[in-house]
Amino acid sequence: MATSRTNGRLTAHRDAAATTRRPVLLVIATFVANILAFMLLFQVYKLVRKTFIQRAEVVGFDHAHQIVDIQQRLHIFIEPGLQKWAMSHEWLIRSLNWYYAGFMWGFYLCCLAAMIYSPERYRELRRVFLLTMVLALPWYVIYPLAPPRFMPEYGFFDTLKLYGPNYFKEGGMVTANQFAAMPSMHIGWTTVGAFMLAAAIPYRRIGPTLAVLHVSIMTITVMATGNHYVLDAIGGWMIVGAAFLVARRLPAQFPFPWVNKREPIVPPDIAVPATSSSRAISAR
Repeated sequence: MATSRTNGRLTAHRDAAATTRRPVLLVIATFVANILAFMLLFQVYKLVRKTFIQRAEVVGFDHAHQIVDIQQRLHIFIEPGLQKWAMSHEWLIRSLNWYYAGFMWGFYLCCLAAMIYSPERYRELRRVFLLTMVLALPWYVIYPLAPPRFMPEYGFFDTLKLYGPNYFKEGGMVTANQFAAMPSMHIGWTTVGAFMLAAAIPYRRIGPTLAVLHVSIMTITVMATGNHYVLDAIGGWMIVGAAFLVARRLPAQFPFPWVNKREPIVPPDIAVPATSSSRAISAR
């Protein structure tokens, strides 16, 4: 009797441990699959952006002069002063360069946090992220734009070339179109990642605070490194806002025949030894 009861408890513990491991393995597999998909889509995104924007160099510089003129009239042409200040502290400009170069890895970490702690919100924001890709691409055709680092006549420098890392290297899977400054999806995708972070860590508003800090640092970064103008950042936020509006109008689930509803993982039934009170109830 004692032996069978002990064996039953061991079996129950093994079943409970297996049940715990399944969600962990599922989260890891889901994270890897999502990140691989994002990486592939990012390369496709860069390929489309580079291939179908043939007139970028012809009009990109003219558009840059237009942007500078607009910002000067609005008294928001702050990029040269910001870059000069950042470059006066070498440790700072180097840090901002690396922050710029590593923004997608930061986005992936935000994805992981939301996937673990707020999976439902993650799925909603993943759709927003994918929509931003679709909504941003036409703008690179409509309005090719040379970044500030290509405009030395306004006092700009290419800090990534001066201090590293070599972010725009030619050896990548798909080389970037460097005349695609408007809108800034460094800002757009950092903002989507910030929403994920805020949803993942709501405790004492830690997540929202880190989210605002992350977006604020990235906004300073893209301007101080000479990669975007103020209006580019605003364009990135507009794309994110439009993506949220479109996402709200889409069905919660697309009726694709190959998508099946996943049943929730239910722990196996564990036999509980009968107590004296339960035996008494069953005897009645």
